[in-house]
Amino acid sequence: MRSMLFALSVVGAAVALAPLAAADPAGDSAVKVQAVYGVEQFPIAGVTADVTPCTGGPAAGTITTGRDGSATFIGGSGCYRVQVATPTGCSLDGDAAQQVSTVPGIIPVATFRFRCA
Repeated sequence: MRSMLFALSVVGAAVALAPLAAADPAGDSAVKVQAVYGVEQFPIAGVTADVTPCTGGPAAGTITTGRDGSATFIGGSGCYRVQVATPTGCSLDGDAAQQVSTVPGIIPVATFRFRCA
């Protein structure tokens, strides 16, 4: 009886995970950048961020936040350094750069908090 339940649970898990694997192409990973200000964390549009590999070299991409204060970089799996430019009239609470690691299916978020006049 136990072996039957175990076999059914393995088959059920494989069936449940199959659509997820098909929906995420192999090798595609993403980094989300979020720019906010104030205690309420209002979104800031127009913040640019350079995304470079942690190993150095040229930027893999430059993204700009939209009306919701976020932008997403699509690239391969690995380690990335995200560096933002501070918008005019604002100061950054914290470092201008964050390091994130990406894997398919998991989108890390680099959140940058600003103080704006």
